Amino acid sequence: MFPPLPPPNAAAIFVGTAQGQRPDPLSLDALLQQVASGQLPHEAMIWYEGLPSWVRLVDHPELRALLAMSQPRGATPAPLALATDATRLSDDAMDRGFVQLINASWDYYQANRFAEHVDEVFIGAVITSTLDNGYSLIDLNSDGSNHFLRFQQMQESSRLIYQLRHLAHSPAEAKVLGHIASVTIGYGERSTNAGRLWNALKAEFKSGYIQSAEPGTITIDADMESGYIYGQVDLYWNISDYVDAQYQTDYPKLTEHIAVTINALRKYLHGRMT
Repeated sequence: MFPPLPPPNAAAIFVGTAQGQRPDPLSLDALLQQVASGQLPHEAMIWYEGLPSWVRLVDHPELRALLAMSQPRGATPAPLALATDATRLSDDAMDRGFVQLINASWDYYQANRFAEHVDEVFIGAVITSTLDNGYSLIDLNSDGSNHFLRFQQMQESSRLIYQLRHLAHSPAEAKVLGHIASVTIGYGERSTNAGRLWNALKAEFKSGYIQSAEPGTITIDADMESGYIYGQVDLYWNISDYVDAQYQTDYPKLTEHIAVTINALRKYLHGRMT
């Protein structure tokens, strides 16, 4: 099933011919006019937002119907009518056409499922890679979009906190943004003088765990109830760098990236606490 065509006056349909892809998109009205006038062949390839892949104009049922309606009464039938007449297609050609439809449908279906489920896979990968860095998971909660994780290194009693948010939830968003995640990582250590230390630090820094700083900027925060002082950083990670379309996860890369972040935050925090 093809997605709806763009509005008639919206320049949103990209066109490719044997001479190559045209750089500027056409509106639906302009496309129909150029085909009717012979400027574009019926076999031209088209794509617009929502289509899983390029298709021949002749194979798009809604466009085919619009062209048929725009044909002047009594005029000689356009080659489109001959090209799409199923009685003129061989059985093998019809089988190939059906297989193409199924393959295109599967491409869209899998892209949609990946956009829906990669979030869960990524969270699981972050948990596994953090465990590989020597931490134990002590808390996990989510509001459906933002996922909060808390870990503790049992021997040193240091803690890690994460806030993860997948920014693309559909194939259309992912096509523009990619599968990008907003990632805040905080590294914390307990201080016996947390209150005094925090009062000194907050005069210089503002708390920014939820109110994100610019990417790469390390800020300071504190959990006064537990006595932990945190250094934290806001990052954007491309989930596709760690999880491929078959949900295979590159754990060594993710584990390394978490390790280097922990190291940077630990060094920064020690520099501020001494």
